[in-house]
Amino acid sequence: MSTVSVSRIVTTNYKNLRLGDGIDFGALTVLLGSNGSGKSNLIALFEFLQQSIAGARLDDYHGPTSLENAIFSLGGARILDGTLSAPANVVIEYRFPFSKHETTLHIELLVQSAHRQVIVVEEFLGRDLGLSKPFFFYLAHGEQSGGSGNGVVSVFDEHISSDPLAKSHFERIIDMPVNDLALSGMPRLLEKSKFSPEATPLYGPRATIMGLAATSRFYNANDMNLERIRFAEPKLGQSESFLSSSGENLALVLHSLVQKNFEFEESLNRAIQDILPKTRKVRAVTSGRLSLTVEWHVDGYDEPFFLSDMSDGTVRMLCWAVILHSPFPPRFIVIDEPELGIHPAWMPVLAEWIKGASQRSQIVVATHSPDLLDHFTDQLDEDGFIYVFGPATESPNHFSPHRLSKEAVSGWLDEGWQLGDLYRVGNPAVGGWPW
Repeated sequence: MSTVSVSRIVTTNYKNLRLGDGIDFGALTVLLGSNGSGKSNLIALFEFLQQSIAGARLDDYHGPTSLENAIFSLGGARILDGTLSAPANVVIEYRFPFSKHETTLHIELLVQSAHRQVIVVEEFLGRDLGLSKPFFFYLAHGEQSGGSGNGVVSVFDEHISSDPLAKSHFERIIDMPVNDLALSGMPRLLEKSKFSPEATPLYGPRATIMGLAATSRFYNANDMNLERIRFAEPKLGQSESFLSSSGENLALVLHSLVQKNFEFEESLNRAIQDILPKTRKVRAVTSGRLSLTVEWHVDGYDEPFFLSDMSDGTVRMLCWAVILHSPFPPRFIVIDEPELGIHPAWMPVLAEWIKGASQRSQIVVATHSPDLLDHFTDQLDEDGFIYVFGPATESPNHFSPHRLSKEAVSGWLDEGWQLGDLYRVGNPAVGGWPW
């Protein structure tokens, strides 16, 4: 079964990126490129999707909306291509491989000025069925839906049907907010409608996208707070399956996963033994009044070590092991610079962990490490998704990713080179030198 949850992203007028027809994603996608070449801007689009539809306000009527918070995190008015002047529109599209047909979430934002609110001027969820025009689950704000504040939603004429090809019609929706996404607020918008959820094909793909957003996780090695990881003592009784971006709930996640899946402790310890063979067991135990801490048992020592006794790289590898060997992983995982603080000898192990996890979750990895990249050379044999970010052909002020093919480097690979070798010497096929 494919682990791909997001198959493509398309943008227009977004920051310094020129994606052309878009960038495709596989079960494992590796991003390469110099600092400032747009990798982080691309990753931010995944976070924007999560924040804009999975975030929640403390109440329904006051304070910024989820979309407003997401736009602020993305950069506010600075999401607009810096070579353009406001007012101008920024388009972001996400494509999802549902069923036999790709489904598109289209979001068009108007950047009015540096000091005015960024608003939604068009939004739709649609599916190209190979007909004269796509099937829309809903449209909001655009010309086809009646203008700003208005929208339409598809409703089956035959309630027993679940096929978008069946005859359907649009029902009108009014009072649609321009400062939040219709996708996230649709149940509230339709709560007084005359038609049932069973007659509204929107709810199936909406639930899938909302679930994806809720179970996406983003990790940047620079954000891992090693001090808090070492000394945090989360309370027993909570249950968390996903490591936080800072990593400070490590003991709680480790304890929760062991309780939910008795095989996890053994698989985790086998993984840790790949980097520290003398490890007997790593486990979460109670400390003090119902608090949790992590013990590290090593051959030759009667007393366990604690995370405060372990090196930075060892603690980081434990975090990656918990994330990548979880029996209940996030559906979508972004890992930025996982090599930070890790000894080169551990890179093949880390790479295998990542490739193994991509059988259960869709993973995007951004790296500057030739030592790690060496061990993704085999991804080219598997039609892998490896992108190199560099200056856009038509504009030196923008950056575009190009997908690295095996043919582009086959001569060097035949001579025994690995991708990391080519990266080390600044080979143009993998981006060249960043100056």
